[in-house]
Amino acid sequence: MTNRKVYLDNACTSIVQPAVLAAADRYTDLYRNSTKSASDVTRECRTYLETAREASAKLIGCGAHEIALIEGTSHGLGIIAGLLPLTKEDNILVADLEYQASVLCFVPRQKAIGFEIREVKTQNGELSLADFKKYFDDHTRAIVVAAVQEINGWRTDIREIADFLAGKNCYLIVDGVQEAGAMQVNVKETGADFYCAGGKKWIGNPFGKGFLYVKEELIPRFEPAFYSYFKIEMRGGYRDYITYLEDPARDPFDEYELIQKASKFENGGYDNYLGALGLTEAIELQLSIGTEKIEKRIKELAKRYMDGLDRLGLRTNSSRDDAHRSGIVAFNFGFKNSSIEKERRLIPFLQERNIYVSLRSSTGVGGIRTSIHYYNTEEDIDALLAGIRDFLEQEK
Repeated sequence: MTNRKVYLDNACTSIVQPAVLAAADRYTDLYRNSTKSASDVTRECRTYLETAREASAKLIGCGAHEIALIEGTSHGLGIIAGLLPLTKEDNILVADLEYQASVLCFVPRQKAIGFEIREVKTQNGELSLADFKKYFDDHTRAIVVAAVQEINGWRTDIREIADFLAGKNCYLIVDGVQEAGAMQVNVKETGADFYCAGGKKWIGNPFGKGFLYVKEELIPRFEPAFYSYFKIEMRGGYRDYITYLEDPARDPFDEYELIQKASKFENGGYDNYLGALGLTEAIELQLSIGTEKIEKRIKELAKRYMDGLDRLGLRTNSSRDDAHRSGIVAFNFGFKNSSIEKERRLIPFLQERNIYVSLRSSTGVGGIRTSIHYYNTEEDIDALLAGIRDFLEQEK
């Protein structure tokens, strides 16, 4: 039994680093500072959004103007679902491995319009272009896919799907929440049209803020659900919107232009500025370490764990192919008659030993989900394997 906490549940929520938690102090200190006017406080808060967009763009390899800040992945998917031009004859493709939000975000529009949300069947927890091709037709308007599957960590070849969609009237929407912060991402190289990720998982921001990437050429094509005052550019050369508010000649019917940046899809009013601060700090911390080093470390520890499961006679349903590996490794005891009672007994058994993993299952795969981050150690992996070994001995 280990005396320290062995935390291997990063696919749920990662450990928050001190520098990120300190963002809360910086934010509250701003409001404690009586020397600043309310307008100056607002101006400073708006800079937090700018820096968060810039940091997010660095993390995934795009321009800051292609980033909109969101509350979480589901929020980002919901924004996208509201943008797409869909008719009753259309369909979108979602694989049976996906998290439920990938379907739920389209349901209100499906009820209003009548298009089909088409289930793409997969085998053995793997997903490829070939699976989507079976269900694709001339009326397919979007493919919604996770870069990394939350159940077993399967990493999909997004570039392959994007190449297939080239020249077709179909958008590629990528849920990146189990990829960004753990694996290297260059969203331009993937060819995705949209890519979104909340900040609380692998990125390590607990304050309710993530990002949505919208490919540059698509930004002017779509209208936001509504306009608001921080989404517009006023005519007249004002330094900022607050300066415009000071003008006695203004009125609510003044002419304006909608900004042509991805930020036009944000709420456009008072925002979650603390979340933006936390997102910046979390991303800058990872960039200082290096995304290449983070991915390498995660994959090394994941291999150590999979090799250990082999020695225990347990078969993982996560990929060993480097192109499809991630920080998530899952195994189960067979799911006989869809039973997960043995897996359920293992979770508290490990927690009594200060070891934390998850139980996540879907579509016949998953089970005990271990999600490994760069700050985990070889000792963490060995402690988990020892705990599983002791459990198996007890179950005999």
